Amino acid sequence: MTPVAAPFFVLEGPDGAGKTTLAQALAADLADTGLVHIDRRQVSTESAYAAMLMEPLARMLWHSGDARDLSDNFWAHLQASWFTAHGEQVVTPALLRGPVIVDGWFHKLSSKLAGQGWSPDELTMLFARVRAPDHVILLDVAPDLLWQRKATRLRPAELGMHGDYGELGRSSFLAYQQAGLDHLRARASADGWHVLPVDGAETVEETCARLAHLIRGLLDHPTLITTNSPEENAL
Repeated sequence: MTPVAAPFFVLEGPDGAGKTTLAQALAADLADTGLVHIDRRQVSTESAYAAMLMEPLARMLWHSGDARDLSDNFWAHLQASWFTAHGEQVVTPALLRGPVIVDGWFHKLSSKLAGQGWSPDELTMLFARVRAPDHVILLDVAPDLLWQRKATRLRPAELGMHGDYGELGRSSFLAYQQAGLDHLRARASADGWHVLPVDGAETVEETCARLAHLIRGLLDHPTLITTNSPEENAL
């Protein structure tokens, strides 16, 4: 009998929304359900060969600095390669052991590319065979709150380096992140994502409690979960 994959959850949201912090806290709070957090940057622990190839990909994507020498087209395809490998070599094996939550998937990148002129058909084709989550939860955080949280730790790419903003700073950040958030909201509406508005008055613990309630409810009602394989996504 083929093992049944557990549900795959993704926290999505703009830069600085708190995806990693919340995913880690959720895995701790929901340990009794078997939920585990997997970092979206984790290389394979199942295959030494896959890990050998994923490690330089990870270095290029997250440890090579920010520059415009290479086009968005190059970086987009590099990201698509990463999420394909991560879905196959990290997420899929873990789902055979229990439910998984990942701190961000390709949707944020897709929303930014949409703002840079990529068509829906181009984006669909780019990520068509990346494993799709069973549930995406959008952390809907206003860009001005994101700026307050992360202003001193922002990279040029997060400030809008790949957009047409001229000088990079608060104005470019707010415009760039708002455009991306608008695309994420549209995707959430079209695809039936769960949307969790987050405001500045709420603590991380309070946000985590709301998320834990939502995820526990989804785990308690397996009929609401449909596992999508990459092949099914391409049909």
